[in-house]
Amino acid sequence: MTAEHADRSGYTTPAAVRELWRQAPVRAFTTESGERRWLVTGMEQVRAVMADPRFSRAEARRLGAAIGPAAVFRNTGINDLDPPEHTRLRRLVAGAFSARRIRALRPRVQQITAELIAPLAAAGPPADLAAGLCYPLPVTVICEILGVPDEDRERFRGWAERVVSTGAYPPEEALAALKAMVGYMAELVEAKRRDPDESLLQDLITARDERDRLSEDELVTLGCGLLLAGGESTATMLGKGLVALMDNPGQLALLRSDPSLVPSAVDEVLRYATLGVHPYGGHIRATVGDVDLDGTTIPAHSVVHACLPAANLDPKAFPDPDRFDVTREGAADHVAFGYAMHRCLGAQLAKLELEVAIGAVLAAFPGLRLTVPVEDVPYKHGFLITGLRALPVTW
Repeated sequence: MTAEHADRSGYTTPAAVRELWRQAPVRAFTTESGERRWLVTGMEQVRAVMADPRFSRAEARRLGAAIGPAAVFRNTGINDLDPPEHTRLRRLVAGAFSARRIRALRPRVQQITAELIAPLAAAGPPADLAAGLCYPLPVTVICEILGVPDEDRERFRGWAERVVSTGAYPPEEALAALKAMVGYMAELVEAKRRDPDESLLQDLITARDERDRLSEDELVTLGCGLLLAGGESTATMLGKGLVALMDNPGQLALLRSDPSLVPSAVDEVLRYATLGVHPYGGHIRATVGDVDLDGTTIPAHSVVHACLPAANLDPKAFPDPDRFDVTREGAADHVAFGYAMHRCLGAQLAKLELEVAIGAVLAAFPGLRLTVPVEDVPYKHGFLITGLRALPVTW
């Protein structure tokens, strides 16, 4: 793929941004409001920021620099905490996302995927895979894990879209959606206290009521955060992964000829595609003291952007990083899910959903291709995550 082509397609990082990222792995920049911050783009340096406790998420929130869905909650969420508070909450939910639990979920994820694909295949082409598969699959899975009733899932999706808005909806509408979502989660907690089940949310309720391991506010905020994290991100990467494959027909043909490459292809999608478009995006931290990083001293109480998408395109980590290659050795070394203590809890679940869905799509739709030029695939703007508005395909 040429740099010009990459600039026109919404699933990749524009060439101008890639050049910006490669100017230096650690450097200062000035925000539009005139604030001096630090941008970290090299793989080695990004990992250092993510693993070093001197780069604090809690300090970033204290300075008013934290972004993301958690930043709009009144109470701090798991992503806004440092150890030991972060460790305490993470341990409460880690078991639900263990490798053993995720392997056990595969048959159910396969069943949900098959149920979503069947009506699309029966109706025949064309189809919108974003509406028919990419969005409902991860939302259904995370809602089942948490124990959200079927009839409430569409309501939650509407709230979630507004909560992660950065301009697509008026601020007052986003805040109203947040209030509704938090209120709903509090009511769901009470309903499960009256009628317990075997969901992850029930496990958290038990940890609250019987072992006093988290507060009521933490319980509600954690439930909302898990629902938010488990839907939009996976849906976006699934859609962009399918676009990447259709935009690289040689790679798509290779994958069809050897389905055993699907796990490798998923890692390459996670490395290559991008969730957002902001050149200074990434995980935000702040220094609690002066820190030397790659020979550069970052002063205390400085806001630092650890740019994970930039690290995934670091030529020192991935030779010829702008090439999409489903056979790439070392693709699994990406940091799309974060790194160290803040690595995404749901990483293995997301990879499972992507593997199952991509494999099922290729099996169900021979000759799969876009119905529009790749640069005309519509994306949603004004959100923290630049997801697909639609994925129009035929076969």
